[in-house]
Amino acid sequence: MSSVRTRFAPSPTGFLHVGGVRTAFYNYLFAQHHGGTFILRLEDTDRERFVPEGVGQIVEALDWLGLEPNEGFWISQGQHKNIEYIQSERQKTGLYQKVAEQLVEQGLAYYSYVTPERYQEYKQDAAHQPFVYRKSMEAEFHDGKSPGPEGEYPIRLDVEAIRTEFHHLADNGVAWHDEIRGDFVDNLSLIEDFILIKSDGFPTYNFANVVDDHEMQISHVIRGDEFISSTSKHVLLYELFGWQAPKFVHLPPINGLDGKKLSKRTGDTNTLEYRDKGYLPEALLNFLVLLGWNDGSTQEVFSQQELIDKFSLDRLNTSPAVFDPKRLDWMNGSYIRELSIDALYKKVADFWPDEAQAADDAYKKQVLGLVQERLKYFSELPELTRFFFVDLPVDDSLISEHKQLKKLSSGELRDLLEKAKASLEASSFTTDDLTQKLNDLLEQTGQKPAVLFSLIRIATTQAPASPALADSLAALGKDRSLSRIETQLKHLG
Repeated sequence: MSSVRTRFAPSPTGFLHVGGVRTAFYNYLFAQHHGGTFILRLEDTDRERFVPEGVGQIVEALDWLGLEPNEGFWISQGQHKNIEYIQSERQKTGLYQKVAEQLVEQGLAYYSYVTPERYQEYKQDAAHQPFVYRKSMEAEFHDGKSPGPEGEYPIRLDVEAIRTEFHHLADNGVAWHDEIRGDFVDNLSLIEDFILIKSDGFPTYNFANVVDDHEMQISHVIRGDEFISSTSKHVLLYELFGWQAPKFVHLPPINGLDGKKLSKRTGDTNTLEYRDKGYLPEALLNFLVLLGWNDGSTQEVFSQQELIDKFSLDRLNTSPAVFDPKRLDWMNGSYIRELSIDALYKKVADFWPDEAQAADDAYKKQVLGLVQERLKYFSELPELTRFFFVDLPVDDSLISEHKQLKKLSSGELRDLLEKAKASLEASSFTTDDLTQKLNDLLEQTGQKPAVLFSLIRIATTQAPASPALADSLAALGKDRSLSRIETQLKHLG
């Protein structure tokens, strides 16, 4: 399958979300697996909904994810490249108009008298019954004018003429095959005279994507299942032009934990928000590839080369996948834990709390090593590490809401802290010595770790959670640790 050519063809009517990223990644993996070509094409013919910033965001997101196309539109060093892969640029060449005119000349398409606005009015009036627009309705619905200059009125397909010309379609319907879902057949009588070229001169999605897929020799169309209902129109156009249709693959939908289609509330946000929150691109891709595909094993964490080697269409599912944010956090955390401290330190450079600016690299790396195990994404870094760089105010709720400590009186808390302070004053503040001192304190006080260690942790960090206590104390140092315990003692009265 050396001739495999896939494409990711988003419409910049908004920003690229994670559902689109999964589609792009599947196309990328399939092309890479077969030594083929992955193409990025922007389908921006819907000018009313076009979002100019969407173009840059799509490319920026794919660039962050490392999904640079072999061919297609891209932005390199601030310069736009290969704009011929943008449909609005291709429209300027007259390509789509020329191809549509071929069907008009063959009597298989026509300039419609009815403007899109009038069409919508008629469609709404017929909302109570099936409405399939036909050329025979033109006289009834037109606005009394003759067709104007080229481009003023839309070009529609003439399905009745097609039924007369192509008897096998009229008798057997429009048949097509999905590589993972099987065979589909759609009755030609249910396909209306859909628009090929709009009144603004731009092609519709249904027309332009067929022309471009043919021109770009796309071998496999891998896309979301929302396009299943449109595929019969595309296959019909391939039949009319006598073109070889690509193989179709419609991916399973992605649902949120609520069982409904993924939304912004349940995780389908602007892809760059995951970057800005501090997710690793390789972790996000690993997570997304498993939403609809598996290699038949229990393995969950894959290198990209493993995914390229293993990816195949026959391992795709048809049932909806579930986007679980906690699963993504686990996945990202597992990738973070595999990084060396030096590599991680470079990646979190923009995520430190403001209070860490004056700290030196060695101390920040020490702190980073302590929190690496519990870091799920980089934007958690300030909350997990701020107490290492600044004395936080005493937070009474940390004790009053603690399951064990809230049972103790102020006097009991003071007594435990006084003993802890005395023990720590005698420590050399190495991790090993601190561990020994803390264990000795457990025997001396007869308390459980959940009580004694929690109290010391709260007094020295004023944080709801922290790394291992001995490690945290060693990093904070003797003077700062004892000073904070003294502050907590004063607060207890």
